Amino acid sequence: MFEKDLSNNLYKLWNRLSSGSYQAPPVKRVEIPKGDGGTRSLGIPTVADRVAQMVVKQRLEPQLDPLFHEDSYGYRPGRSAHNALAVARRRCWKYAWVLDLDIKGFFDNINHELLMRAVRRHTDCSWVALYVERWLTAPVSLSDGALLERDKGTPQGGVISPLLANLFLHYVFDEWMRRNYTGVPFERYADDVICHCRSLQQAEGLKAALESRMAECGLQLHPVKTKVVFCRTENRKADYDICQFDFLGYTFCSRVVKSRAGALFVGFSPTISIRAAKAIRQTVRRWRLHCWHTIKLDEVAREINPVIQGWMNYYGLFHRWSLRNVFDTLNQYLVRWLRRKYKWLKEKVGRAREMLVKIRRQHPELFAHWNLARNGGQ
Repeated sequence: MFEKDLSNNLYKLWNRLSSGSYQAPPVKRVEIPKGDGGTRSLGIPTVADRVAQMVVKQRLEPQLDPLFHEDSYGYRPGRSAHNALAVARRRCWKYAWVLDLDIKGFFDNINHELLMRAVRRHTDCSWVALYVERWLTAPVSLSDGALLERDKGTPQGGVISPLLANLFLHYVFDEWMRRNYTGVPFERYADDVICHCRSLQQAEGLKAALESRMAECGLQLHPVKTKVVFCRTENRKADYDICQFDFLGYTFCSRVVKSRAGALFVGFSPTISIRAAKAIRQTVRRWRLHCWHTIKLDEVAREINPVIQGWMNYYGLFHRWSLRNVFDTLNQYLVRWLRRKYKWLKEKVGRAREMLVKIRRQHPELFAHWNLARNGGQ
């Protein structure tokens, strides 16, 4: 609808923004399921409001990004989750203890006064500060049409929210760590944080100090999800129960790895998490590929390959071979597709599997995940 009269709509938006009369409309609340069974609230702005937020983000980000910590990776130009994961992996081999931080309801509890103080400190554009404040206080539209006023938080789903979240945690966490715990490196991706410590005592002391720091800024560490983890390897022994953690869709834990010289040893390394693997399998089931038997197999491949390749690109950074088990579900559905496509295979599961293997050998590039078998353990 916005695009049908794009020029006029953009002109009206520019006119209101430049005159200071633009008022942020309510954001629509949408609940999406989380891996732990709960839900996460997203605040979805209107199309016009997203354009307006992008205008301010493009003005503000070049001023803020150079200030941010080198180990802040989330939603920043030229940085990615893979960068954070690679650094975390190296540091887990160097440091025996990890403090895995989880900030409870972070986006919903950002203190507006503290955030606006930080925004005004780094911009002399009064209109930027004006509109940021209006977006922070914009009401939430509930499913029944009611409007909920907000006095804290910035909605997940807003274009400018990640930048504002990074600015807030830059002062609440990054700069505080630089001043008080210079010997404790960390990786932060938005509100997902991993801190590396040299001893259990240092990790527990940091946890207690961070609980106080978060409380000062209106935040709270999750009492269950925040935990101290021992990075157990072949050369590290400790009587400690918690020996793994999840970070950005990967599980870091003890596993057999190969050295550059080819020798096997027990290291502490990441691979796709159980939760991420479960989410992939659930998505594959929702596709119901066996019901696509009215189209050709290469059409099925063209439809789903972009998604499969995306999963492989992200979760195949370390221990790529572990994705084979994840995609077993997909291969099972392809067997069911063959049985629905060819009636003579309906009651012959073994023959259908043999046919899929034959197709795979003849056309190894047909489905993106079939490359895993040829790439060995990479």
